[in-house]
Amino acid sequence: MSEITFSLSSLLETSWIRFKENPMLWIGITILSMIIGSLGSGLDIDPETFDTVFNPIGLVSSLLSLYLSASITLMYIKYTHGESISLNHLLAIDFKTFIHYVLATIFSAILMIIGFVCFILPGFYIMARLIFVQYLVVDQKLNFDQAIKKSWEMSDGYVLQFIGFYFTIFFVVIVGVCAFLIGLLVAIPIISLATAQLYLLFRNHE
Repeated sequence: MSEITFSLSSLLETSWIRFKENPMLWIGITILSMIIGSLGSGLDIDPETFDTVFNPIGLVSSLLSLYLSASITLMYIKYTHGESISLNHLLAIDFKTFIHYVLATIFSAILMIIGFVCFILPGFYIMARLIFVQYLVVDQKLNFDQAIKKSWEMSDGYVLQFIGFYFTIFFVVIVGVCAFLIGLLVAIPIISLATAQLYLLFRNHE
């Protein structure tokens, strides 16, 4: 199989162009996602005593936030692929896919945390190898374990390039934060579009 080449600047430039085609949609979706995500988690932890209290509203918020994340990820893939999208796609994820998206997110996070605990560098390595896990779950409807395995295979030989991609999008986020909320509302969609581009590049090369 021939080597896949890509330019980080080209990914971001194309994402900016695609973002400008429908900015209000992506900004609106980003605001909605941020509002839902800000409602809390299922457990409230006291920072002084570390006592935990179950928060049912926070749990519902967390699950809703994850569902929106899955739906929005699929929307970015479809839009980048040239398909038409609408707000109806926010409800496009079925129950089975959502469960595997949640499991994929949890297991990926655990593996990355373990990697960062082990002298940081393994964490970046694992992040690079699992870059496409959630995309594979929502796009190809793979089980979470299959998605982890497939992402590991797809990223083989591209770890340094993907780590460079992560540092690039981190810089974009910093720029967005420095430009206050408006900048972040633009930075997040651009990053998501760039990641969807990268995923499709590797998916279509299989």
